Amino acid sequence: MKPLDEAVQRQVADELGLYVYMLVDPQTGIPFYVGKGRGTRFASHGWEAMLGEDETAEFEETDVKAKIAQIRAIRSTGFEPEIWIIRYGMKSGPEYTSVEAACIDLLHSMPIQTRVDRKVRVPEGCTSQLANARREASRGHGIMLLQDLYDEMAAPPLQTDIPLLLVTLGPWTENKNERMPGGYLRHGYGYKSEWLTQTGRIKNYQSIGESAAGWFNYAPWEVKRRGIEYAAAVHRGVTRALLRIDHDSWESSGSGHDRRSAFAFDLLDSGEVFDQVIGPYGHRLPRKKKGAQKQYYWPYR
Repeated sequence: MKPLDEAVQRQVADELGLYVYMLVDPQTGIPFYVGKGRGTRFASHGWEAMLGEDETAEFEETDVKAKIAQIRAIRSTGFEPEIWIIRYGMKSGPEYTSVEAACIDLLHSMPIQTRVDRKVRVPEGCTSQLANARREASRGHGIMLLQDLYDEMAAPPLQTDIPLLLVTLGPWTENKNERMPGGYLRHGYGYKSEWLTQTGRIKNYQSIGESAAGWFNYAPWEVKRRGIEYAAAVHRGVTRALLRIDHDSWESSGSGHDRRSAFAFDLLDSGEVFDQVIGPYGHRLPRKKKGAQKQYYWPYR
């Protein structure tokens, strides 16, 4: 595992609170351990808070030995276990103990098959398996990779003075064959789980841009009045991709509160503006005050 920045480590610890996690063999995609922990332990021990012995473990010594043996076996092949955070930000011992027990019961009852292809398993990567559509808000405390949470906390604050249109993307929604300005068809909008990793984000900049290009209730005239040339795709409060807006391409539909607009764009993945707005980790927006109206334009006023 790569070394942790101490300041970011403390931020992650504060975000974690009481949490439940599972360890996954990256070669098979199969979980081999479920545990629980406290953010304070992560602040002190980093990755080893999950990869060592649990401070709250109530298991037989053989269970702990089996966990450590599996970790060593994975490391002997040149890999590291994946740390998945199942739930975090919990407030009480009974709550996170119940979540841990439910996860163990589920994994004891429903077998998970070894993946037969090279596709990486990601949180929320199998949503079609269930009829349930319920998901938390984009700032919820649901399942995610610990590395992704760390990378979000590592994102520096957005401090640029460049005017931006901020396009906030929630969870991914399928929407087949939606015509977009520029002549292409879009097949959904929102943000996919596999785009959270730095590698996945860079590989899918174009798809993120297409997701952010419409249809939203922005007023093209207001964007132009503010002298905005760029749009930033935002997910979980962090900038993810940068678009240069083609102001001659704006299209709108509906009227009043139902009016929605979209635009064609050029994708930017390098340069001075990109470094100020996106960079290697994205940039974190200031948290909005409770009850504040939606803010589409940067800098905030």
